[in-house]
Amino acid sequence: MEKSKRLPDAELEVMQAVWALEAPVTAAEVQRKVPSDWKATSVLTFLSRLCDKGFLSCEKEGRQNQYTPCVTREEYLQRESCSFVKRVCGGSVKNLVASLSDAGALTAHDIDELRAFLDAQGR
Repeated sequence: MEKSKRLPDAELEVMQAVWALEAPVTAAEVQRKVPSDWKATSVLTFLSRLCDKGFLSCEKEGRQNQYTPCVTREEYLQRESCSFVKRVCGGSVKNLVASLSDAGALTAHDIDELRAFLDAQGR
């Protein structure tokens, strides 16, 4: 099981679709949520890879496969966020926020939300 691995963008897009739908989901349901230029065979390939990596489980129901996430969006977000901060920012959240601020990516509203969040966390 490779649940600790970072997902390539296309597989992450499929997982985003699965998380957005009510599980279990079919390939056809996922197909309707992903970019319209993706072929059904591509979606099936991504779903199969995600099963092999342990992100999804698959059960046959009648003539269709039903896919259920084995990892929640929150679990993946937490793991990826921590990994990103370690890899790119040397483990420093301050460096991440400073970089976003220097790049003009933080609005006053974003900063207010961050303050409110940290205050609510008691930090």
